[in-house]
Amino acid sequence: MNKHRYIFSARSVSRFLKRWYIYIVLLLIYVPLIFIVLLSFSAPTARGNINPNFTTPTIINYLDLWKDDEFLNALFNSLLLSVVVVPISLLLAIITCFGMWRARPFQKKMVDFSTKLTIVNPEAITGISLALLFSSTWVALGFNLGFFTVILAHISFCTPYAILAIYPRMAKMNQNQLLASYDLGHSKLNTFFKITVPYLMPAILSALAIVLAMSLDDYVITNLVNGSFQTLGTLIYSTRKGIKAWIITFGALVVIGTIIAIIIIGIYKYIRIKKQNKKSVEISQGGGF
Repeated sequence: MNKHRYIFSARSVSRFLKRWYIYIVLLLIYVPLIFIVLLSFSAPTARGNINPNFTTPTIINYLDLWKDDEFLNALFNSLLLSVVVVPISLLLAIITCFGMWRARPFQKKMVDFSTKLTIVNPEAITGISLALLFSSTWVALGFNLGFFTVILAHISFCTPYAILAIYPRMAKMNQNQLLASYDLGHSKLNTFFKITVPYLMPAILSALAIVLAMSLDDYVITNLVNGSFQTLGTLIYSTRKGIKAWIITFGALVVIGTIIAIIIIGIYKYIRIKKQNKKSVEISQGGGF
């Protein structure tokens, strides 16, 4: 009797998980994000920390956010850093992927191995190695750790992620497309920008999102090589006595902006697919006559 009950219970749990598993996962992902958005409308404490007890909704945190000089300075530094790091990392990744595509199998495996080794290497080890490198070179020349060293550090750990995002698409490229371009009189450089780069564009956009997130979010490596240069990541982790209201407010803005972007992209794709289907129907109907 107990055995039958156990089997029935196991089947019920299995049936429940099969039906609701994806919703449970989404709930675990989005509930904390929704909680952050709600907390952003709670009045801060006297010390400027977020108040975990929900009070009367207020937008004071959003008004004070743009008056916080420390936050604005860190935000400007992070955006400036991304403007420099993202294009350089993407360019290096595209050139590397193109070289891997044309390289011999052994050379391709070596580059692929070194790329993955850089990613799996702990951030603390990477940060310490970069700090030692800069100390023995850049600092030894009389310069201080700061914006330039952070740029080099971010490029060094962001580029491998961009390579991993771009190369799978690069590997699928048909070489006949390049040969046809050469036959039509286009130079290798012109072919690269008119054939290769447009073909890689979906992967490049994915790599852009990854590199941007990695650069804005990094703390461990940045903290070891930044000197007095403050980014959003280092500023957030430096707030040890309570969570500041501006952190939650800025996080809420990121969450809201991301959701809006996803909705816009979803609507765009839906409209595009609908137009394509309508066009296909019109072509098929026209062919029937």
